[in-house]
Amino acid sequence: MIASKQTSADSRTRIHSFSSFPTIIACKPKKLKKFKNKNTTMDSMSTKHRKIMKVVKEKNLEQLNDKELKGIEGVATVLGTDTVKGIPDDEKKIDQQRKKFGSNTYKKPRPKGFFRAVWRPLQEFAILNDFVNMLAAFILFVAAYGIGSCMPSSAHKSKTIISLDEIEVLRGGKSKKVSKSEIVVGDVVCLKIGDKVPADGLFLRGNNLLLLEEGDGEISDSDVPEVNAMNPFLFSGSQVVDGYGGCQMMVTSVGMKAKWCEMMRQHSCGSSDEEIVTVEDQVYELTCSIRKKVGVPIALLGFIALLPRYFTGNTKSSEGNQEFVDGDIRVDVWASSLLEFIGTAFTTVVVVIPESLRLGVALTTFYSKKRMMADMEMVSDTSVSGCETMGSVTTIRTSKTGILTMNQMEVKEFYPGEHSVLEKEAYSINASTHVKNLLKEGIALTTSPSTPTDKAILSWAVRVLDIDMEVKSRCTVLRRDHRDDEAVLNLNSQKKKRSGVLMKREVDNTVHVHWKGEAEAILEMCSSYYDISNSGNPIDLDDEQKVKFRRIVQHMTERSLQCIAFAHNQVELVDGRHPLKEDGLVLLGLVGIKDPCRPKMKEAVKDCQNAGVDVKMFTSDNISSAEDIARECGILLDIHDQEGAVITGEAFRRYSENERMEKVDKIRVMANSSPDDKLLMVKTLKKNDAIVAVSGNSTNDVLALLEADVGISMGIKAGTDVAKKVSDIVILDDDFASVARVLKSSICIYNNMQKFIQFELTLNLAALAIIFISAACAGEIPLTSGYVLWLNLIVNTLASLALATERPTDEPIKRQPVGRKEPLISNIMLRNLLAQVLYQIVVVFTLMFKAKSILGVETMTANSIWKRNTLIFHAFLLCQVFNEFNARNLEKKNVFKGLLRDRLFIVFIAITISVEVMFLELLLNQNDYFERLELWQWGICFGIGFVSWPIGCVAKCIPVPEKPVLCYLGLVN
Repeated sequence: MIASKQTSADSRTRIHSFSSFPTIIACKPKKLKKFKNKNTTMDSMSTKHRKIMKVVKEKNLEQLNDKELKGIEGVATVLGTDTVKGIPDDEKKIDQQRKKFGSNTYKKPRPKGFFRAVWRPLQEFAILNDFVNMLAAFILFVAAYGIGSCMPSSAHKSKTIISLDEIEVLRGGKSKKVSKSEIVVGDVVCLKIGDKVPADGLFLRGNNLLLLEEGDGEISDSDVPEVNAMNPFLFSGSQVVDGYGGCQMMVTSVGMKAKWCEMMRQHSCGSSDEEIVTVEDQVYELTCSIRKKVGVPIALLGFIALLPRYFTGNTKSSEGNQEFVDGDIRVDVWASSLLEFIGTAFTTVVVVIPESLRLGVALTTFYSKKRMMADMEMVSDTSVSGCETMGSVTTIRTSKTGILTMNQMEVKEFYPGEHSVLEKEAYSINASTHVKNLLKEGIALTTSPSTPTDKAILSWAVRVLDIDMEVKSRCTVLRRDHRDDEAVLNLNSQKKKRSGVLMKREVDNTVHVHWKGEAEAILEMCSSYYDISNSGNPIDLDDEQKVKFRRIVQHMTERSLQCIAFAHNQVELVDGRHPLKEDGLVLLGLVGIKDPCRPKMKEAVKDCQNAGVDVKMFTSDNISSAEDIARECGILLDIHDQEGAVITGEAFRRYSENERMEKVDKIRVMANSSPDDKLLMVKTLKKNDAIVAVSGNSTNDVLALLEADVGISMGIKAGTDVAKKVSDIVILDDDFASVARVLKSSICIYNNMQKFIQFELTLNLAALAIIFISAACAGEIPLTSGYVLWLNLIVNTLASLALATERPTDEPIKRQPVGRKEPLISNIMLRNLLAQVLYQIVVVFTLMFKAKSILGVETMTANSIWKRNTLIFHAFLLCQVFNEFNARNLEKKNVFKGLLRDRLFIVFIAITISVEVMFLELLLNQNDYFERLELWQWGICFGIGFVSWPIGCVAKCIPVPEKPVLCYLGLVN
């Protein structure tokens, strides 16, 4: 079975006005090509503008400064703007820019409404028949289906009402705030800490502008690039984490031409149009298949069998009289009988079609999603099939940072020399005051609380070193890492893995240099080190000692620790100036920083593995760090130590397609992975018939989220806007443990669907067999169309509610995942329903043919026949009610376990019995075709229903074959 993302553009496409990211968001990427920004086309844009967009997307500094574009000033000329004043604050000019280059908004698709949702069931043969026979049943089904189907669109509509977030721009040299959706190409945008870049553009001015790009969810702080004249490229959705001095950018592309939108469009062009099937689709196909392959043939056979019985005088009327008398050629007599036979055939078709299945699926999905949202496991499910699909996944591919880990860096180790110091007291007693003061000074001057790494260092320094940030006031900064500005330095350059500061102490006017950076880079700059055991005197750092320190660094790296070093030296005056010395430094210490795993992460991963779901981790970390985190989380176990369990993204790319298909199942960890690597992995898994869920939180994960059968993103701290908008499920607490809970809840949803399908098919198949056999063998039908429609209206509707309200238990999940090609009806379900069908057939025909002895009459009069039919109907109905208990658990014999916890189930069972008793006893007893049952006859009916419990228990002892039996019958593929 597979329940995957729907291809319907109505239910899957999310297009929004800008909040923090210019979003064209579609759950199935192949639909992206349908959405075009009507305000602009590529033909209306100049060749130079096309080149500008390409240069920005490719970060091509050389082409930006070539003779054609002539740098940022030349770009401004092409875009019709001014780098200082911005575009003129004139509506005509702004409209001209919008028409020429496009707007920052998108046309929102028409949501799927109620009447569009019910159009499909309106066309179904069974529903039309119900309308003729029982208008109430029709209205109930159509309304429930329509409301359930359009709920995702309604909920989505409410979620997409986005406040008009404003951002500051310069127009005509004056500052003003405009909605992000009103930004046009050429606007000069003012950025401050906390803002999200509203469009792609170029850096104009400002100091220490640091951006966490939407795609940078997993990179370390030392890899966050600084935006400056040498790296002037900004992309929509990036978040400003640091910067001062009036940071400004010039917008070069908006809307559909933004980098990530273009990337998703390219992905959509390369996506296959593979047909995907949901549970709803499978139910619809099953219904049609049963009608065509079972209902119509049996109806025709029944009609053909009745004709010879009628003309030979072997059929009786409801009063027990022979219908056809030899020699009676009155047309009205035999025409009336023929119409009754046609009605019988028509009833057979109605009975055999499990029309309530889709109602049950809709109610189950709707109720379960609401329950999950109430339990705070997820905040949204914008896909009709998101919940149900999650219940059948075979592989979960998850990112590391912010999902498996806390995304809260902590200092785990400190080396003030060759030996680690763990406790504050130990360091305070042994370290010299001089070394401690140098370390405090270095941390205060080279660290600011703008990145997780620096926050961790400062928090540790306050706790362990008792650092006083007033250190800054006791010195004067002379120079910072070859720059003239006074920006606070962070480890944020991919090229420079270190940062330095030249400062003068106010106390003695001495000049010192402090460096902070990656341990390997800082070690190369040092010629001596301080050791905690040497009373503050420097020790020579010869080659042998450097080897020891490198081993310390390697040991920390292997345990997923980011190793940061601090170094210092006093600087003498050289040629009338103080150089920012980069050699001959004294190593002050090493700190090991780690993003710890979330609590109970190992248990959550184990829950998924117990459910037969393979958990894989992707990260941009190096292979040793990735392997350590995977082992700590339980993703990589001892049994996975075989070759190929941990690889890099580059190695996976180098594999041939056949090698990838062969090795993908063995891979548990992919390190140094890019967005394309993640996408390639998901595609390969799907080709291997895996049902894939992707858990991610950054735009690096967007393509994988789009390609996956289920996309899951984090909702509060870790998740970026674009990742959330393309996901099916958004987790509220940013914790992978919640993914495991959603998996358990989704498995419960899928199981509830199967329970109701088993229950519904039991009723329909039993009724079909009873009608056909009784018509062919006895010439009369104890279950009329009115009986059957009443069963569908009361029993099936309330049963769908009773079985849909089953909640997941606290027991560990232990079941194999449902394969992509497995049918909805399993062999276990088929075994259970056939046992009940056979029992109900035996019961009904026993009551039918042994009616005289049971009722204590010698001849079957009209009243006796009506009493017999009423007894049969009540017994048959109570068999269904008692069979609801059997459907609670498809495999376990004890169907009462946890019954008291499912109070709604008990309530709906009580309502079913109460409605049946009151309706039939108080209202229908006046009908000519019903007779009031005596108390002992009610006892027989309840006793017959009770026997279905031990029948179900015995049936579950029968083994079933592995291959689905229905495949042989051609009812499923």
